[in-house]
Amino acid sequence: MISPTFQNLKEDKKDRIIDAALAEFAARPFNEASITNIVKNADISRGSFYQYFGNKENIYKYLVSYLYTKHREDLIHILIENDGELYPSLLEFYDKYIDDLFNSKYFAFYKNTFRYVNHYLIGDEGVLSVQNQSTNREEQRKQFMTIVKMDDLKANSSQEVLEYIYFLVNTIHYMVLDGFVNNLPINEIKDRSTRAVDWLYYGIKKDV
Repeated sequence: MISPTFQNLKEDKKDRIIDAALAEFAARPFNEASITNIVKNADISRGSFYQYFGNKENIYKYLVSYLYTKHREDLIHILIENDGELYPSLLEFYDKYIDDLFNSKYFAFYKNTFRYVNHYLIGDEGVLSVQNQSTNREEQRKQFMTIVKMDDLKANSSQEVLEYIYFLVNTIHYMVLDGFVNNLPINEIKDRSTRAVDWLYYGIKKDV
């Protein structure tokens, strides 16, 4: 739980804290990361840290949510540009998403998150979970469903579309995790992810 006090800070101070925390969690796995280093590099007191976040786990969850909110916004913008067509939007989004992960200045943070604490991504309350009911997620979910073109989809409801997206997200997540663990080239990860989108959208059975 992030306190309103942190949310109401001036943007430059919030950014300084976020950057310090991202740098610390990028440099070390979650269990080895130090609150002391975060408060030192953010130039805040230890008391302020606990007032803002309560503990190390809460700030980590916040950072994951902070980054993935931006990725979900990217998907919505791509959907709008593609007139709600899901398939080309997913291909374009995952190409951009993988580029963003592997070329990001936060690359090491993403890598540590995927390798060591990926339950923050795909657990029941993870930022990629269909079960996550945070206010921000719910607003983005509603916006997503107003944009998606449903006419040519087999889904009978918005919930079924979201379940498909969740299934796809978990599949791509595995591709990225495998890439991090085995140091695969980014083009190989993209190719595998494109096949996953293609097979999950159209099916793997050949047309007769």
